[in-house]
Amino acid sequence: MRKLFILVLALFFIISISEKGFCATDEEIEALKQQVQELSKRIEELEAGQKKQKEEFSKQKEIAIKKEDASVSLNNAFSKLKIKGRAAVGYFDSGDSGTYPSGSFEVPDAKLQLTFAPDEINSIVMRFNLNNATAQSPLLDYFFLQSKDFLPALKETPFSLSARLGRFKFGFGEEDLSNNLIESVLPSNSAAAVSLVDEGLEFSGKIKLDKINLRPLGWAVSVSDGNSGVGSDSASSKAFMGKISYAPVDPLSLSASYYDSGALKSSASEFKVANLSSVPTGATNWQRNAWELDARYDFEKGKKWLDSPLFSDSKAILRLSYGGFGDKVSVGTERSGNFGFAEGIYNLTKKTYAAARYSFVDLEGDTTASLNSVTANRYGRYSLGVGYRWSDNVILKLAYDWNKESGTNTEDVNNDLLSAVVAAQF
Repeated sequence: MRKLFILVLALFFIISISEKGFCATDEEIEALKQQVQELSKRIEELEAGQKKQKEEFSKQKEIAIKKEDASVSLNNAFSKLKIKGRAAVGYFDSGDSGTYPSGSFEVPDAKLQLTFAPDEINSIVMRFNLNNATAQSPLLDYFFLQSKDFLPALKETPFSLSARLGRFKFGFGEEDLSNNLIESVLPSNSAAAVSLVDEGLEFSGKIKLDKINLRPLGWAVSVSDGNSGVGSDSASSKAFMGKISYAPVDPLSLSASYYDSGALKSSASEFKVANLSSVPTGATNWQRNAWELDARYDFEKGKKWLDSPLFSDSKAILRLSYGGFGDKVSVGTERSGNFGFAEGIYNLTKKTYAAARYSFVDLEGDTTASLNSVTANRYGRYSLGVGYRWSDNVILKLAYDWNKESGTNTEDVNNDLLSAVVAAQF
C-alpha cells in the first residue's frame, strides 16, 4: 500500500511539474514533500490499525478454540462418569422394644454412588450414605480404586486378576451380595446380618479349568485394618479374608469364606455378627475369627444370572448359609457362636413373588451378648413377605418378622416388625 501511494504521489509530482514546464517554485516542492510525509504517516497508522485488528482476531480465535477444547474435555469427563443409586421408603411398625415402637414413615436406605473410569482398567468409586435424607457420619461409606484385569500378561492364561484399594465392602459369605432393603428378597436381613466394611486391599479373580472339563474357580484374598473406625488402625497386625467359589453344575453355586481380624487390642471389630463387634467382657486384647459355607440353587434357571435373587428371573431360588465365629482373648471371657439362614423366593408371576427366611445366631454355653440390640444367648428370626415388581427397578414389598430371643435371665422382648416398603434403584 505504501509503494502504491508513493507511486501515485510521484506521478502527481511529475504531472504537476510538466504542466508548469518544470518551473515549480521551491515553496511548491516543499508543500508536495509535506503532503508525501503526511500520506506516509497516514499509511503507517492504517497499517498499525490493521495489525492490531489481526492480533485481536487471533486472540479471539485462540479463546474460542480453548473454550471448544474445554467443552470437549468436559464432555469426555462426563462420559466417563457413571451415577447410580438406590432408596427404600415406607412404613415400619415394631413392638414396644423394637426400632419403630410407635410406627413411622422412614427412609432407612438411601445411597448415591459415583464411578469415574479414566480408562478401561481403572475406576474410582464413591458412595454417599444419605439414610433418612440426612448426611451420615461418615458421609462416604465407600471410597476405593478398582482395577480390572490390570496385568496384560495374564490375558492369554487361565488366570484373571482384579484389585480394590480403599474402603469398601468385603465379599464374606453369601448375604453380603444382598444385605439391603432394595436387593434383599425381604425388607429385613438375616438375624446374623454378617457384614464387613473396612479399609484395605483385595485381590480377586477366576481360574479357568476348562482343560480338565471343570467350571471356573473364583477366589478372593484381602488384607485390611480390622478394627472399627474410618481411616485408622489401632493394631500393628492386619486382618485377612479369603474366599473361594465354585459352581459344580449350572443351577448350583457354592462358596467358603474365612476371616481373621488379627490382634485388635481394645478396639471393636469391623466384622459384625448380629451387630456384635464390641470387646468381650474383661478382655485387654482380643482377636476374631469367622468362617462361613454357602450354597445357592436356582430352580428353572432364567436368563438373568444375578447376584441378587430378587432381580433374577429364575422360577425359584434357595439359599443356605452356615458359619461360626470365635473371639479369643488374652485376659477375660472368650466368646464364640454359630449362625446361619435358609432363604427362598418363588416367582408366582413375572410381577409378583413370595419369599421366606429363617435365620439365627446362637452363642456357645450360657454366654450372653447384645445381639441386634437385645441381650440374649440365642436370637432367631422368622420372616415372610410378598412383593410386586412395579417395574424393572421399582418393587413394592410387604413383610413381617417374628424375632425370638432366649438365654439365662433373658426374656423374649416385643420387637416383631411389620414393613411396607417401596424400593427403587437407578
